[in-house]
Amino acid sequence: MTKESFLLEAKTREAKTELLALRDGGRIPVTFYGKDIQPMVIDVDYKNFRKVFLGAGESIIIDVNVDGKPFKALIHDVQLHPITDKIVHADLLHVSMDKPIDAEVPFNVIGVSPAVKDFGGILSVQKRSLKIRCLPKDLPSLITIDVSNLTALHSSIHVKDVALPEGVKAMDDEKITVVTVVAPRKEEEEAAPLPTAAEVTGAAPVAGSPEAIAAAEAAKGDAKKEKK
Repeated sequence: MTKESFLLEAKTREAKTELLALRDGGRIPVTFYGKDIQPMVIDVDYKNFRKVFLGAGESIIIDVNVDGKPFKALIHDVQLHPITDKIVHADLLHVSMDKPIDAEVPFNVIGVSPAVKDFGGILSVQKRSLKIRCLPKDLPSLITIDVSNLTALHSSIHVKDVALPEGVKAMDDEKITVVTVVAPRKEEEEAAPLPTAAEVTGAAPVAGSPEAIAAAEAAKGDAKKEKK
């Protein structure tokens, strides 16, 4: 299956550019850097960047045209306004296609744990992504974890247990727990309905992630409807 491509159109700018005026004009200041290029201060259209970020996240290589010159890059860091949650700044990491890169790739949890289905356990996701190293051509957009082998309460999957594609190396500590099955609640909480087999507990979306931005905008839309 052909991977979707993402393109950012960028312009170089003076380092002393008034950032407030830049943002008011619908653009985002971006720092573009890497081992094989001189750092550049550039800016991109807000809507263009938001669309690319929501689609590619930080684990898909994107195309970047800077004043018409093509580059490959990863979105490396995104900063949000503390009140509005709008994107106010971003970093891009230059990618050389013939050299290994480090990236953080999200997990995709699949399957049903027998410990959840048969014993009422609760599937708890402890880690949402994995730091990896590989050549750009081998970079996965997701890393799949199958929990169907978690047959007992308190059973876990650690970084060392994660099956990785050929050419991909985990950079996180191999002892870190990725997902575990915890025992059901007891005593006064026993009256509460148990979660279904498909229910997963874990951390909220990471601040600045595509999921967090989409959730914040959805919440604002609901608030506006209520005011009407």
